[in-house]
Amino acid sequence: MNARRHGPYPLNAWHRLMQRLQASESHAWLRYPLLALAWLALWRLSALMQYAPHASLWFPPAGLTFAALLVIGWRAIPVLMICAVTVTFWVDRMYQSHASIHDLLLTGLVFGAVHCLSYGLGAGILRRIVRRRTMASLPAIITAFLVVVCLSSLCAALSGVQSLQVAGILDDQGATGLWLPWWIGDMAGTMVLAPLFLGLLSRGYPEITSWLGGLDFQGHAHPVGTYLSKLLLSVFLLSLVMLLAAHFKRQEIAFGVFFLIVPQMWIVYTESPFRSALSLAMFSTAMAIWMAALHLVEQALVYQFAICVIAASAYFGLAVPVLVASNKQLSEMAFNDSLTKVASKHHFFERSEHTLTDTRRYGLPASLILLDIDRFKDINDSFGHAVGDQALVRLAMTVKMQLRQSDVFGRFGGDEFMLLLPGTNLGHALSMAERLRRLLHDIAVPGTDRHLTASFGVVAIDPEETIMQAFKRADQLLLDAKRNGRNSIGSIEKTGS
Repeated sequence: MNARRHGPYPLNAWHRLMQRLQASESHAWLRYPLLALAWLALWRLSALMQYAPHASLWFPPAGLTFAALLVIGWRAIPVLMICAVTVTFWVDRMYQSHASIHDLLLTGLVFGAVHCLSYGLGAGILRRIVRRRTMASLPAIITAFLVVVCLSSLCAALSGVQSLQVAGILDDQGATGLWLPWWIGDMAGTMVLAPLFLGLLSRGYPEITSWLGGLDFQGHAHPVGTYLSKLLLSVFLLSLVMLLAAHFKRQEIAFGVFFLIVPQMWIVYTESPFRSALSLAMFSTAMAIWMAALHLVEQALVYQFAICVIAASAYFGLAVPVLVASNKQLSEMAFNDSLTKVASKHHFFERSEHTLTDTRRYGLPASLILLDIDRFKDINDSFGHAVGDQALVRLAMTVKMQLRQSDVFGRFGGDEFMLLLPGTNLGHALSMAERLRRLLHDIAVPGTDRHLTASFGVVAIDPEETIMQAFKRADQLLLDAKRNGRNSIGSIEKTGS
């Protein structure tokens, strides 16, 4: 049966194939013969690089099978079955087994069935997991992907070896020595190449959920020249390790390949997920070529496990930027008001305490402004909360345009906002409040003929005063301004209180 595992394939050719797989629905039938041609091409290249009968470093058709079953589903099975039967006859010709057509057909059908069943069940399980998860659980999805790939490839290896025994191609002794390299080869091929093939295939199927819960296989972070230099460095270091291992014929040198996770992680953290997956594919292909060329059969399992470990580490590395973005989003939700994007009540007081400490250390003044939209309840009652929300957003945008980097702006709740002005005395704070009062009066309430007005409370913060104590004084002055007719500024300087 299938003369195992792997080989490279020119990148431009793959792009051409996958672009054709993404043809319009009127040419959707072309996807299937092209899928078959791609699968057979990968199988033939793997057969050219095998290091023992039915065994090579990795097996790329397994990765394409898993990706196709995950993206296309059961519709890919007839194509994969035809491929399985075809390679069975191909193997018979390569090894001059001279089996009967009946036996070869039966062996091909059995192999195709166990191959599709093993990876089909795994793809179905992963599809359900991906659809039920969110970006926040990306590490869990990556873990599920790795576990599913491990178990699916194990099932494919055990059942594949069994099918060879049934066909009389393998005896019991041969099966005992073959199942482990078969399993690791399939697992390495699926783990490394399934994400790459999935990224290519999913572009033609936008309805399919992203393969790892939100990773974007589109845009590129850096110019292609920078990426190629990183890739060449990684391949150069790999070549150096394998050449040294072959020259000195010491297996411990081969373990140096595990240190090459460093340049791979460099690529993962600085390039797009698609380029990272492509890098893993090229790295592993170079490893397979060198192993076959240098006849490093004794070290095959070392390199196979290295591929799996490096790939698994890289995928968890891909989760880091997503987790960082998710944590940043959570932080913004905790620190900022969700509607106006200014500091939340709790965050405002926390930041203000630190800002006041720094301001007082240099002997500088500080002032606090409170502002409240006049008759905001009438706006909500007359025009709806959506209009009221738009008014709050416009107010926040107008105020933020007048602020310095050191100022702290927050929302206390409802239509009341707070503004800490470090290094600003009461006179300048009153000027700021007056400027804001006039600017806000020019803001039209969306969908109405009304304009916003606001009342203010302004205080200079005493040297020994906390931000909460200053807030209480400013709040009282704000109430006085509202009682005195609204659209005005209440301050100690103005009221004389």
